[in-house]
Amino acid sequence: MDIREHSVTLVSVVIGLGLTELLGNLNRLIRARGKVRWHGLPVAWTLYVLLLVVTFWWGVYLGVLGITTPQNAFEFLLNLCSPLIVYLICSAALPDIDVERGVDLRAAYFSGARYFFGLTVVYILVTMVQVAVQSGGLEWSQLMAIRVGLVAAVLPLVWVRSERYHWCAAILVLALTAYRMTLQVLR
Repeated sequence: MDIREHSVTLVSVVIGLGLTELLGNLNRLIRARGKVRWHGLPVAWTLYVLLLVVTFWWGVYLGVLGITTPQNAFEFLLNLCSPLIVYLICSAALPDIDVERGVDLRAAYFSGARYFFGLTVVYILVTMVQVAVQSGGLEWSQLMAIRVGLVAAVLPLVWVRSERYHWCAAILVLALTAYRMTLQVLR
């Protein structure tokens, strides 16, 4: 096994664990649906996280994140930050449920919003740094514009508690992420 295969294996394990956490939390919520007070915002952001995982994995496959081509251990550690943050985002997207007490998804969403959206902004900024390191500098491109748009939409969610703004941001981020996915093509 060379460094590329080791890197992809480690990243796949970390991302797979995050996806397992996300889907496990969703499964527990669905199974305890009688004790869950549902709300659409956490579900919309869960969809975003699922798209984020797919986009990340596709980016690893395309080699655009540099995780498969580190020149030294520090660069490898820098590139390992993004899958670790994706794992944390997956874990934070939906609340853990106490089957006895149930959960109010709206309340859980707003109580964990600062952590979830803080992680999301950090993830976007880390990927910007990784792309800059790999390409030798920050270049203005369509993907960079999307990243800046994502940060502009998500950063206020750390502080803003307006449900209307959260819905607008969720729709915008889902649309930008779906569009971004169409730009990641095989060459």
